[in-house]
Amino acid sequence: MRALLMAGMILTPMAAMADGLNGFVTRDRLPEPPLPVLVQGALVWEGTCQNCHGGNKLTGAPKVTSEKDWAPRIAKGINTLNTHAIDGFIGPKYTQMPAKGGNPDLSDDDVRAAVAFMVWVSGGQDAALAWAQETQTNSETE
Repeated sequence: MRALLMAGMILTPMAAMADGLNGFVTRDRLPEPPLPVLVQGALVWEGTCQNCHGGNKLTGAPKVTSEKDWAPRIAKGINTLNTHAIDGFIGPKYTQMPAKGGNPDLSDDDVRAAVAFMVWVSGGQDAALAWAQETQTNSETE
């Protein structure tokens, strides 16, 4: 897998889209992630996060694939996004990210994987892949 990443074959999950895919985004409209932790994140996203981050304008949640909406969030770093997703967060426009997306059955690792997946499909490929590779390396050494 590293050879493919190094060769640049799996760097961009889709063509750059400032505003994201048109309409409500479902998993079948997204590329298949290259690493197992991102695949797990895609499953969690589909089961919980898609309801808001698929493009439900009423929630104020950033739509996956919208690089414009995700760029300032990605700039804060995946660790900050993970904290907001796990613990909950009230945004500057009083939009709310409920802890674990409102699904208390999710583990912290499930939430982290979903965040990485969302970052990966929303313009933060380098950050998501680096996080995923570090997570995989850490789990292999434990």
